[in-house]
Amino acid sequence: MAKRTSPWGGSYSHKIKTNKPKNVGEAANNRLMAIEAIDRGKCLSLTYEGLPRVVEVHTVGTTTAFRPAMSAWQVDGESNTPPIPDWRLFSFDECFNVALTSTPSEGPHRL
Repeated sequence: MAKRTSPWGGSYSHKIKTNKPKNVGEAANNRLMAIEAIDRGKCLSLTYEGLPRVVEVHTVGTTTAFRPAMSAWQVDGESNTPPIPDWRLFSFDECFNVALTSTPSEGPHRL
């Protein structure tokens, strides 16, 4: 049996996006925690896509889709897209269990 492909290439199964859990009620607080992490020079611990992570926050702003987010250097934890450490973009409404750590941030990092 031939594999069905979409008009834009690839199989249909690769084009289906999974619904990520949302934490809309805590998004504003998550943003404030990211700003506090920058101000204090500390790392944040959080859960993103169900995985524990520790990050050094570098910028707080919005994505090109106008979603509040932070650009961070992931220093510890797990990821669906290795390697660690590496740059990550985290939408605040998809972050859970956000907490300031006592670990100093060693930023800034260069691309």
